[in-house]
Amino acid sequence: MNIKKRIVPAVLVVSVISSGIATYNQTLNVEASSNHLVEQEKKQQEARITNINVLNTMTLQVTFNKPLVAEDVDPNNLENIKKQFEFNHGMSIVNVPRLKTGAKSTYIVPVTIQMDDTKYSMSYKGQRVKTFEGTDEKIDIRNTQQVTNDTFELESFLEDGVTDYANIIEAYRAGRGDLAFELDNRNKDENGKRFEIISSLRDRVVTITGSNGERFVANYVPFTQAADGRQAPKFRLPAGQQLKPGVAYTVTSKWADLENKRFKAQYIAPLKLQSAEAIDNKTIKIVLDKDPGMELFAGRSIELQGEDGSTVQAQYRFSSRKGSVGIFDVTSNTLKTGVKYRVVPMNNWATADYIPLIVK
Repeated sequence: MNIKKRIVPAVLVVSVISSGIATYNQTLNVEASSNHLVEQEKKQQEARITNINVLNTMTLQVTFNKPLVAEDVDPNNLENIKKQFEFNHGMSIVNVPRLKTGAKSTYIVPVTIQMDDTKYSMSYKGQRVKTFEGTDEKIDIRNTQQVTNDTFELESFLEDGVTDYANIIEAYRAGRGDLAFELDNRNKDENGKRFEIISSLRDRVVTITGSNGERFVANYVPFTQAADGRQAPKFRLPAGQQLKPGVAYTVTSKWADLENKRFKAQYIAPLKLQSAEAIDNKTIKIVLDKDPGMELFAGRSIELQGEDGSTVQAQYRFSSRKGSVGIFDVTSNTLKTGVKYRVVPMNNWATADYIPLIVK
């Protein structure tokens, strides 16, 4: 009898535990199912790719079923946005998608250089994979010319049927004035003229080779591709290198077909600093002796050498130039109140005959 008394409670305990486990597992299954449904619903609410057009070797035109949300086209969120687009063959986007003017959900998407006749796969936010065939089609660029001792530009023209994407995207429309216009899905304007599109040149490079055997990879200077109402992006030699007067240079590129690809270098007098003024301890206004007429401040830096032995560096704030005036932001330390600084252009992009600066 004692044995039976002990067995019955044990059986009851096992039964209760088993029942508890079953209930717990059911709860987990319900929660997992619920989470799965929530995840599926979230994916269904995300924009989906409906069409991909290959415009040139560095540009896709991608249509979604609805507009992308603001955070998915915010340049400040670029690194996260890059992860949303998955490709094979090592491809990636290089800048955020830009909505075409007049379109509901068609975007210009700059990508790394494609390989011709290669089948690429593309997925957005883990959704169904789309495919497209790569191309080596380049953009027609008419002119190449030197603008400073370490910088040259590649210029294209609307009359040649080439437009910078700044002219045809919604984000820049208000600031482009008469240069802004619309293109249809085939990239034709209202008169039926078809345009090639220069997408973002962020991280783009070209190769420049001198008749003396020198060879450099020149980097795109940010925010110069559509500055001053021109389509003339600037490219700069590596820091410390300069074009040698009298040497003939040839420019080649994986993304541009250059009609006039050669120029003979000449000495060009550097810009000249006229004055400097501290707006606050982190911001400086630099004034040149005259308006350079184009965006030559871009990518430039200055060093401020304090009489107390301290040094501070500042870099040009992109697109801040107004005529001969540019704004520079301190990138290391801060300016000290009452200390007199001497302004020195770094890498000899400009001359400065003892330009003083004092933070008041």
